[in-house]
Amino acid sequence: MQLANLFAMMFGCLPVAAAQQIRSPLSAPYLSTGAYSSKFSDVLNSASHIAALASIKNFSAGITGERRFMLKETAMYTAVLGIPTSSGNFAFKARYFGYTAYNESEVSIGYGRKLGDGVDIGLALNYYHIGLSSYGSAGSVNFELGAVFHITDQLHAGIQVYNPFQSKLGKNTGEKLSSVYKAGLGYEISGNLLSTVEIIKQSHAATGIHVALQYKPVKQLFARVGYIAGNNILYAGAGYQYGQFRLDMTAGFHHQLGFSPGILLLYEHGKKKAE
Repeated sequence: MQLANLFAMMFGCLPVAAAQQIRSPLSAPYLSTGAYSSKFSDVLNSASHIAALASIKNFSAGITGERRFMLKETAMYTAVLGIPTSSGNFAFKARYFGYTAYNESEVSIGYGRKLGDGVDIGLALNYYHIGLSSYGSAGSVNFELGAVFHITDQLHAGIQVYNPFQSKLGKNTGEKLSSVYKAGLGYEISGNLLSTVEIIKQSHAATGIHVALQYKPVKQLFARVGYIAGNNILYAGAGYQYGQFRLDMTAGFHHQLGFSPGILLLYEHGKKKAE
C-alpha cells in the first residue's frame, strides 16, 4: 500500500477538521449542481443536497464509484434509492470509503417534499461509522436538513446543514463529527445550460467555493465541469442517457496527488427514450 499517498489524502487534500467526517469523492460536487435547479435534478443530487429529493417524480436508483488518486485503498462508493409517494419522497443512502484497515461508512434515510411551487425541503437521519483495524470502531447518529428556493423559473437558491450539533463519535473517543454548512445559487442560462456557485463551510476548516457548469446539448448527452477553490480540485464528467438509464464517466484532479476516475449509473423508472 502506498502509505504516503494514503495519509496525504486523508489529512492533507480535503479540509478535514480535528473532528472526523466521511470523505466525499473529489467529484462529489458533480452530484450537487442539479440540486439548484428545476430541470437538471435527479435522485443522486440528494446525496449532496437532501432537498433535491423533493424533485424526483419516479422511482429512482443510482450508484457511483471513485478510485481516489488511483488507489484501491481510497475508493469511495455511494448508492441512493429514491421512492416518490403522495405524502412526499423517501430515500435510502449508503456510502463507503476506504479498505479493511481503515474505513468510513454512513447509512441514511431521507425525506423530501415540495411546499407549493416555490420551496423544496429535505431531512435525513444518518448513522456514521469509522473503523480502524488496530484501534476498533466507533459510530454516531446525526441529521441533515436543507431547502431549495425556486425564486424564478431560472434562478434557484439553496441551503443545507449537516450535523449542526457536532454529534459525539462513540462514547470514549472524545471526538466529534464536523458540522458542514452549504449555500448555493443556480441559474439556468437556457434550457440546456446551468451555472452554479456554492459556498461550503466545515467546522474548523477553511471555507470552500465551488463553481460549475452543466451543459445538455441534446436530451441524451450532457457534460459538467467544476472547480473547488481552496482545495484546488478540478473535476469534469460526461453522461449519456438511454431510456431509463444514464451512464456518466467522471474524473477529479488534484495538482499534487493526481487523477481520481469515477463512474455513475442512474436508473429512473418510467423515463421514456425521448425524454
